[in-house]
Amino acid sequence: MGSPVLSFRVEAELIDQLDQLAEATDRDRQYHLKRALARYVESESWHFRAVAEGIADAEAGNLVDLDAVKAKWVARAESRINQQGGK
Repeated sequence: MGSPVLSFRVEAELIDQLDQLAEATDRDRQYHLKRALARYVESESWHFRAVAEGIADAEAGNLVDLDAVKAKWVARAESRINQQGGK
C-alpha cells in the first residue's frame, strides 16, 4: 500500500528556495519536505509532552516554591554580574 498524499499551498518564494535546496543537495522536494515535517512534528510533540509532564507533576504536588525559584535566578544573575566585573 502506498503512502498517503498530503497537499497544501505555499508561497512561490518558498517553492523557489526549496527547489534551490533540492538542486544543491541532489535530492527532490519530497525528501526535504518529509524531513522538515518530521523535525517539526518531533519538536512540537516534545513541547506538548513536556507540558503534560509538568501538569502531571503539579497535580501530584511536585511543586517548587515561587520564592525559591526567584532566589535561585537572582543568585545566578548576581554571580554572572560578579564574574563579568572580575574580568
